[in-house]
Amino acid sequence: MNRILVVDDEKDIIYMIKDFMQIYDIEVVGATNGIEALEEFDSTIKLVILDINMDGLSGIEVCKKIRDMSHVPILFLTARVSQADKILGLGIGADDYIVKPFDPIELVARVQANIRRYNTYCFASERQEHDSITLENVVIYPKQHRVLKNNQELQLTNKEFELLMYMVRNPFIVLSREQILDQVWGNSIYDYNVVTTNIKRLRKKIEDNPEEPSLIKTVWGVGYVFEGKQKLSVGKGLR
Repeated sequence: MNRILVVDDEKDIIYMIKDFMQIYDIEVVGATNGIEALEEFDSTIKLVILDINMDGLSGIEVCKKIRDMSHVPILFLTARVSQADKILGLGIGADDYIVKPFDPIELVARVQANIRRYNTYCFASERQEHDSITLENVVIYPKQHRVLKNNQELQLTNKEFELLMYMVRNPFIVLSREQILDQVWGNSIYDYNVVTTNIKRLRKKIEDNPEEPSLIKTVWGVGYVFEGKQKLSVGKGLR
């Protein structure tokens, strides 16, 4: 049974989510504030559903703290509806964003999709043949979920890392935004701006000149293509 953490200052929402998740064999651990959430979070948690507006530690602060110690999927569940709030949430490490009021069935579907993708990714990482992938002055360590540029570690969100790995594993293939949404976010129902925003942030971190990228290039009207030359290494992972 998968175990998730639901953080919301409204207990009725926690109880409602718990009832629906139980139907799908998902155990819910509840927390009504940020401090309690951090106390309840441990290695058994496979996903976090997190409200933004809470007394004390906000959802944004809790998300940052969880990201410092784990790459589990984080799904923001909030009444904030502006595009700026969505970009902020995704930018600090969230994997998904659902606005209140919400459809519980859709929430379950997104939770299942994110857990499935995370479990698949972890399994693939454990079986990863290459310890490092070098792209010009960028080095990726898939097993450690780390990226270095000019020997300086980059702070990538979970989605940015997954996006980078998806493109690295599909070089010189034009990938549509729909394909990227389906493979990185689990389905293609999201706004294409989610892909555009994450590509822009990723370019700022890994490209020498984000305005004239050499690794991730835009194919206007179609999508993106990864054109970085790769050097694969075994036995040289980070220690």
